[in-house]
Amino acid sequence: MIKKRYFLQLSMVILGIVISCAYLFSIATPSEEAARIRNSLVHQPGQLDDFIWNPSTYPADFKIETALPPLYFKQFIESLPIEPDMSELDKFLLAAKKIIDRERRGGPIMSNTVDALKKMQSEGIGWCSDYTQVFNGIAHTMEIPVREWGISFDGYSGYGHAFNEIFDKKLGKWVFIDAFYAFYVSNSEGEPLSVLEFRQMLSTSPDQLIIHKIIQEQFGFKDNAAALDYYQRGMPQLFLIWANDVFSYDANPLIQLAGSYSRMAEQITGILLGINQEIRLYPDPHSLQQQNKLLSLKYKVISIIMLNIILGILFLFILFKMFNRRISHG
Repeated sequence: MIKKRYFLQLSMVILGIVISCAYLFSIATPSEEAARIRNSLVHQPGQLDDFIWNPSTYPADFKIETALPPLYFKQFIESLPIEPDMSELDKFLLAAKKIIDRERRGGPIMSNTVDALKKMQSEGIGWCSDYTQVFNGIAHTMEIPVREWGISFDGYSGYGHAFNEIFDKKLGKWVFIDAFYAFYVSNSEGEPLSVLEFRQMLSTSPDQLIIHKIIQEQFGFKDNAAALDYYQRGMPQLFLIWANDVFSYDANPLIQLAGSYSRMAEQITGILLGINQEIRLYPDPHSLQQQNKLLSLKYKVISIIMLNIILGILFLFILFKMFNRRISHG
């Protein structure tokens, strides 16, 4: 009778684990929803000051890359026709042209930064997040300060876009560059714009924006109006990746081990270790509802995780009692 009671208890615990895991799986599919869950776990609501700093005043908790660039990246930069008097923008555009001046087939890479650069050049593949990852590494190798931004079209899910911003010393400002869609923007006077300047002009004077195509054939929209409309729709859900340490992240042994199994395993490991890249949400009043939903999702996922931890402990406790009783009764 006691044995049956233990098996009943174990069955109930297992059922609880199965149901909670099945529910988590249901809200994590398709892949865009899995990205939303990831973003919920690593996001923080931002204040305006979180986005207007310069490289001389990096926020204390921003994860800056300090590792030496890999040899492959050094060789890539050495292959570029860089002149001593070039601006940071000109250097960055040289790198962008070399990578995108080929037939591109799209598709995710989902690998470390060195592999991503190799596959972009050899196979022409890569999504926007692969491009921002690689261009973070390129900027660091060139000793150019870099930030990575994202926009979302559906409540900070995987349905969105990522792009870079570099700091140009000659201009004394951040400059937006979308290497994946092959363009950057300026005002009517030809001054390249930062992400926040681009965002502001999309709202106030979009007709004054000038699109500069890095390579005409690789421009990712049917026309300029489509590009501006795309960004205008995404800017309310703007966020900043709170890190640019792609090489240090890749070098972590546990990240390497998890990444050998899957990208999802790698990201879960990064979250558990506290080294996954945080995202800081821009405080746009039009996205307040979506930000609140993202926070609610975070609490829901954490609750499910905590429930499973408790159920797991309870499962082990019941097993311990069951075997301990068996031993004590011979």
